[in-house]
Amino acid sequence: MATPGDGNGQSADDELVTLLDHVSRLVYGIGFSEGLFPAQWVALRYFRDSPEAARTLTALARFQRLHMAPVSRTVSTLVDKGLLRRRPHPGFKRGWLFDLTEDGRSLLRRDPLHRWLGPPVADMADEDRAASARLMRRIISHMQCETEGVAGDTPDDGMAGDRTPDGAPSA
Repeated sequence: MATPGDGNGQSADDELVTLLDHVSRLVYGIGFSEGLFPAQWVALRYFRDSPEAARTLTALARFQRLHMAPVSRTVSTLVDKGLLRRRPHPGFKRGWLFDLTEDGRSLLRRDPLHRWLGPPVADMADEDRAASARLMRRIISHMQCETEGVAGDTPDDGMAGDRTPDGAPSA
């Protein structure tokens, strides 16, 4: 199978950037699975992996670096589908916490991300896996630093002062 960057004279750096772009497009494409959109899978994984205090709309929006409106629509859809449950936040009277339902946990066991990426990652040598993880962390850190202060990159629901740094409501 031909992939972008095969034998076209690109530098090693350009080829790697092109391959990362290709992987990101494939990962996005597999997110249209099980009746969900990619952003809905991201939200389910986020609520599964986050500590209780960070299971809020604001924390999810900050994690995704999105404004509140699309995140709120995504989460509302997941609640309507019965994959998330909304409950009052005990320390913040206007806040809500979100938890996976059993249906949400069951769906995540069929997560397309793990289905498609899990086998090749599991087949990697330990040193290759560690190097890949370092590269991904470096890319994420660089991209997050480069977008700091860009208009629209920091979601704000008008309650930023009522939040801890992780986006959870302050007590």
